[in-house]
Amino acid sequence: MHPQVETILKKISYIEMDMELHKQILFSIPSDQKDEMEKVMHTIADKKQLVQDLRCEIKRLDPAAYDQIIAIEKGTQDFKAMARDKQFSRVDTPDDTGTCSITLNDGTSLDCLVAAKEENGNWMVLTREGKVRQFPGGLVKQGDIS
Repeated sequence: MHPQVETILKKISYIEMDMELHKQILFSIPSDQKDEMEKVMHTIADKKQLVQDLRCEIKRLDPAAYDQIIAIEKGTQDFKAMARDKQFSRVDTPDDTGTCSITLNDGTSLDCLVAAKEENGNWMVLTREGKVRQFPGGLVKQGDIS
């Protein structure tokens, strides 16, 4: 990964958090204060454009990293959509332990961004490549998540 990409990703994260804050501000503005609402909406639009410009910079600097980011974002959306109607008894991410992987009974280890065990024992994972994979509980070694 190009050295500047990580810095750009941090900027994007900061800007996205700031946009969320401005969205909350927008919803708290009384409906009769149209000028204030417009100012906040313009601020949000400017920040969205800045994020888009920074994404283009990532694509220019490191097309492979850009493609990976896009794949992970799509995988995240797919994971959320698939998880909507599921009940999980356990959800692990690298943020929790620094690593996230499951080991299948055949010894195959999968590094994950998210590993979620459903209440019925099945597993759903989001891989580091942005793929959503599902496994029947019998294929995953029980308790072997790190």
